[in-house]
Amino acid sequence: MSEIFTSEFENFVIEVSDDGFSAFLTIKNDAEFVNEKELLDLIALAKITYGMEQAKNMMTTKNIQKTLNHPFPLAIGDMPKPPEIEFSPLFENAKCYHPTIGNQFHLLKTLQKVEKGEPIAHLFITKPSQIGVNVRGEEVPPEQYDNALLENYLGENATYSAERGQVIAEKTGYPYTDELPRVHVKSDFTLDQNLDMTYEDMDFFGSLEINGNIDGVKLKIHGDITVNGDINEAEIDANGNITVNGNIINCKDGVIASGNININSAENSKIVAGEKIIFQKNIHFCRILAEKGLIGNEENSTIVGGVCQSGEHIETAIIGNNGGIGTELEITISPYIKEKMVTISKQMLRLKDLKMTGNIEYINLTEELSNYEAKLDDEINNMIKNQDNLPKHIMAFKKVFPGTYIRILKKSIHITEEQNKVNFAIVNGEMKNETY
Repeated sequence: MSEIFTSEFENFVIEVSDDGFSAFLTIKNDAEFVNEKELLDLIALAKITYGMEQAKNMMTTKNIQKTLNHPFPLAIGDMPKPPEIEFSPLFENAKCYHPTIGNQFHLLKTLQKVEKGEPIAHLFITKPSQIGVNVRGEEVPPEQYDNALLENYLGENATYSAERGQVIAEKTGYPYTDELPRVHVKSDFTLDQNLDMTYEDMDFFGSLEINGNIDGVKLKIHGDITVNGDINEAEIDANGNITVNGNIINCKDGVIASGNININSAENSKIVAGEKIIFQKNIHFCRILAEKGLIGNEENSTIVGGVCQSGEHIETAIIGNNGGIGTELEITISPYIKEKMVTISKQMLRLKDLKMTGNIEYINLTEELSNYEAKLDDEINNMIKNQDNLPKHIMAFKKVFPGTYIRILKKSIHITEEQNKVNFAIVNGEMKNETY
């Protein structure tokens, strides 16, 4: 509703619009002359302090004449203006994820994908918002400020970089836009059944939780994977973390993660982690490579048979068994990095045999190998400079049995007698085993 103000002698009427951005004056025809004081008092009563010059310019521009008993502009405010935005996704909607896909993983193969940190849309302000001023001199904010409007374009797993003028993927996955439009990255999937040979080998973008087992499949996952069951005779390669709330069994081709691996137990398997491997019960007859440490439960964990290598500490409750089974534990320089270099070199050799050294895969592998070589050089140089001060140890919280071989960098020891609560470390350049 507009507000009506009438002067003391009813010679003038001012009507202020309900939004406060315009005011109109009506001069009654029975006014013998314009009483300036009466008009100024009415303007003060209506609290009009802004926009009279704008109204005068409008009347001149539009050739509006002052006519008795007809309202004409007295004051015109400045309307607030929202920002103007340019938004353009960097993917084709026709080839994008749609929520109706659900767990039909075979449909994901042909969809567009994005890695964490990659741009998924251009989004920037072409004209910033402007604060308005009403006829009473009050500042009126726009309905949406610049940042608030930008936020309207951000959906699940999407963030905004003002510096780049782009929407960035917070997780690896499948980009898409909804009807608003907001840009999303579908990254988190759940499968409430076993992942087995009924599924094709997958190159999966995003993170996956499996409420069941993984049996006999080859899975490359660009993200994290959680298995609420066992992994049997499978090959898993994750660019994130792997959590197995069960056991890893007979995975000779490897369960590999660039991050951490958390498991219950493992048997007759190869397990490789770019960070730590943490286990609760048993590691039996496995090949273990852990860049940042192999850590077992202090009460229940055992390592029997196989070879375990770590770039940092190895800790477990029991090493070996009373049958004298050979068990090798070693702290070495960057076992994960060296394993990756071997794997990449084999892939490059395969492409070279196929005369494919000019394709993008070979070029990317060459760059990746070079990066790992540089990291390994850094690790070696750091070890040379600090080898006497590196706090690296192999610890048995309860017991170590004969038949165990312990090596830390260049020093080694073969265990011939059962020892309780023992810690192996390099002290003053020599291998020391101390009870605690």
